[in-house]
Amino acid sequence: MIQLAIPFAMVIASTGTSVPWSTAQQATPPATNPPATAPPPGTVSGPIPTDPWPAWPAPPIYRGNPRGYTAGLDLTISIAGDGSSGPLVGGGGGTLTIGLVNRDPFCIADLRGLETRHNVSSFKVVGPDDAPERQLVFEVPDKPLAALTVRASWPVIAFSSRIDEAHAATIAWPRNWDPQVARFLTPSPFIESEAPVFRDFVTKASQGQLRKTPIYLAAKDLVRRTIMEFQSIGGTTMVSEEAGFIRGYRVEGAVLATETLTGSPADLTCACVAVLRAAGIPARPVIGMDHGRDRKDKSKLPRGRTSMCVWAEFHLPGAGWVPFDPWQMRGQGLPQKNIRTEWRWFGSIDDMNRRVALGYDFAPYAFGVTPDWPAGWTWRVNSRSFSPGQVTNVVSPVMISRGPVRP
Repeated sequence: MIQLAIPFAMVIASTGTSVPWSTAQQATPPATNPPATAPPPGTVSGPIPTDPWPAWPAPPIYRGNPRGYTAGLDLTISIAGDGSSGPLVGGGGGTLTIGLVNRDPFCIADLRGLETRHNVSSFKVVGPDDAPERQLVFEVPDKPLAALTVRASWPVIAFSSRIDEAHAATIAWPRNWDPQVARFLTPSPFIESEAPVFRDFVTKASQGQLRKTPIYLAAKDLVRRTIMEFQSIGGTTMVSEEAGFIRGYRVEGAVLATETLTGSPADLTCACVAVLRAAGIPARPVIGMDHGRDRKDKSKLPRGRTSMCVWAEFHLPGAGWVPFDPWQMRGQGLPQKNIRTEWRWFGSIDDMNRRVALGYDFAPYAFGVTPDWPAGWTWRVNSRSFSPGQVTNVVSPVMISRGPVRP
């Protein structure tokens, strides 16, 4: 269990160059050269429009190096086995919903260029034009179908992320969270943040100094401690068939992962998000895809092809969402890192402009259920019910690079 390993993790963290919780709020930040547009430390002045696209973050969070893509999903859903159990859809209609991130500080979709190909009757785009998330809802026809096939793609601009560490470390906890942000404090599928194991972890790790520590430093150290607890993380993010077809994200959830301190990259992400929510910091997983072609960095994701991946974000009051990738952070010498210095894959991530976000959950659960491993879509089929394993889906990410984008 995760709580049994906490004291050992605390010893490791406090003996390195990191700042202990008891003194973090009193330490003097090192001198840095913040961006010229940054306001005085401890203040947040609102978004600074540094480019012509919407959803700018506010200092101390910045974005840059925009790259264009055509992104989307190619989805086929069918009955597992030889088909003797009848058609997938026997009549009665229903809906199939694909989620997408529409307005994120590091991922901007343009649904004016949406293209679809499918064997359903019709579809519609749900949600306001400026909503952070939108949904593509496909109407399942009222007739028998052996399979459902849907392909949807749209233009996207992705940005690199940068954070001014010294400025971020001066931002205090808010009195209240905005309702749109506060919803990421509550439990969600695979992220059981209300479980006592996470509350106890936060209490012991913070040594009673949680609200006396700047929220950015608190989040950073809690993520580090959570990563350090895990003994083994498998390198397979997705569930695939023998032929290489992707079925969905390999995820069991935060609670199950903490029982064995092992899991997939998605499970590690769920655990980090659960710990942050238990600490009162809004956090969310982000599912999406990574453009691995012509990659030259040290990412753990495959080179030479597009792959589906998962990372996370937490909210910095008055500024916006801070991205981090727990799986990429693992193995980076976290126990010895100074809490006030820049860490790779936390906040400042050059390769964020190689990622396209699809959702802030593993599927759009408000619109239906997932009959197989979650993969960014749900359905409601009115004609029949299915037992576990009876339905299989094949998901292929669509991500075509259009290169650097100029304003």
